[in-house]
Amino acid sequence: MRDPYTLRDSLASALDALPAPERFAEASDADLARRLAERLRRDLLPRLGSADAPLLLVAIAGPNNVGKSTLFNALVGAALSPARPEGGLTKQCLAAAHPETWTGTLKEFLTRRYDTVPVAPGQDAPVDQPGPAGRLYLVLAEAVPRGLLVMDTPDFDSVYRENRERAEALLVTVDVLVFVVSRQTYQNAALVDFLRAAVGHGRPYLLVYNEASREEVARGHLDKLAADVGHPPLARYLAPHQPDVEAGLAPLATAPLDGRPPLNALLGQAEHSRELKARALEASLADARAELEAVASAATRSAHEPERLRQRLRHELAGVGRAAALKAVPADVLIDAFRDELDARSAFHKWVRLPFRGLATALTYVSRKVRQSFTGPEPRGTDTPVQAVDATLTDGVRRLVDAFAPEVAAWRGDAGTRATLAEAFGPATLARLEEPLGFEALHAHGADRAALYAYCRELVAEELQGGMREELLQALTTLVYSVPSGAAAVVTVATGGFGHDAVVWAGTLLSTPLMERFVDLLGAQVRARVTRKWADAHGATLAHALERRFFADVLRHLDGLAGDWTHTAARLEAARAALT
Repeated sequence: MRDPYTLRDSLASALDALPAPERFAEASDADLARRLAERLRRDLLPRLGSADAPLLLVAIAGPNNVGKSTLFNALVGAALSPARPEGGLTKQCLAAAHPETWTGTLKEFLTRRYDTVPVAPGQDAPVDQPGPAGRLYLVLAEAVPRGLLVMDTPDFDSVYRENRERAEALLVTVDVLVFVVSRQTYQNAALVDFLRAAVGHGRPYLLVYNEASREEVARGHLDKLAADVGHPPLARYLAPHQPDVEAGLAPLATAPLDGRPPLNALLGQAEHSRELKARALEASLADARAELEAVASAATRSAHEPERLRQRLRHELAGVGRAAALKAVPADVLIDAFRDELDARSAFHKWVRLPFRGLATALTYVSRKVRQSFTGPEPRGTDTPVQAVDATLTDGVRRLVDAFAPEVAAWRGDAGTRATLAEAFGPATLARLEEPLGFEALHAHGADRAALYAYCRELVAEELQGGMREELLQALTTLVYSVPSGAAAVVTVATGGFGHDAVVWAGTLLSTPLMERFVDLLGAQVRARVTRKWADAHGATLAHALERRFFADVLRHLDGLAGDWTHTAARLEAARAALT
């Protein structure tokens, strides 16, 4: 047998994790979450938290103007609930019990489950006025059997949705449901759906067929209704047309079918109470299992949209960063790696080349000055590679904001997330793009350069592999060692795509053709591989910088939202597993 205290801990954790109904995008999921919260808060947690109170909770339910209040008054032995031909008078739940119910453990038991409002003797409960779900007006009457509490509930098919919510808030807590139908209502689809949801997975229920004309007709109608619900009622009763009842001169009389005890005896005698309560507990646990599974699935679905949005945003940012990184690929890193790898492979050539390093640097400076004497200084408006990177980043973010604008309109979740999305993908972000990016420190990219250098060393070593080609490279490098690493500081991709060798190596007039020749000797794909490596690594650095600069708040919100929904689903699923 399951330990009730362990079950209670699991269910308390589930109630704590349960999101507010309004957080669900789908109305059906919100209704399910609301129903589960009521079941946990008002039924299972109070029931499992202490010794089972010897009190049988019975609710009378049914469609509008079918005689619920009349039956309630007959069961409690007094005209407590308004019962008039126009129907639809009961908008809040009214209960009746013996005065001993409102003492000791029974009183504590009721106050844990309901917002109980005792009705003073001689006063009428204002049940014809709207009120909050979970409120229960309680009338104490000596005529009600000890150990029994009977509720009269609002019409489930009322035009007022609040009426149905008030009824459902209490129906999930009862041990036995007495459902009243007539020949005009027994096959109503809304009635069947409501009854099926109310009795769930085996909750005991009774059917009362009011205004019965012939027994065989009533039996056929009740058989059809039970088949639609999915499991049979505990007992069935007939209430023929009674003019004295309609005139208010006599209580409603019911006759049992199938040899069951009279209605008053079945509900009012202690010998039946224990069995009914045990069946009600098992049914409520089964309902909770099904609802926990359904709400956990809804929570998982709710995590999909913020998860999709954050993945898409980070993917788009990565694309913008990659495109910007391609505007300034540091060729000097490859050159340094190329030289260092050649030097490491031949001590002879290394020592021969060493004296020329200072001379090469001087020649580079002189050649630049000579070139400027012919061409003049570079115009101030000429874009540098750093400016090209910043311009690409700015244009990319602007396009990204435009692309995400439809996501704001399509959002179906909570209003807070919608506001956060509108802030991130709206005029505020576009206005910030008019300001400098402030990425100067990133353009030095020390860590990315170090990683690229290590990659280039491995790449050069892989491509050389000894032989005549390496000897030729060693000889050429020793012969024309007039190319310092700073002479080819930047590579810009002319064709703008991966896998292309159309690149321009910026440097002195002397060094450019020689370095082109050296790299070509390494292999046609070396430049493309180096370019791709830089675009991926430094592009990720730039993408992270854009995320922090423009989208930190929205991504933090989406990360938290997706994580919360996922965590909620896990806690609800753990609670469901504890009930198996």
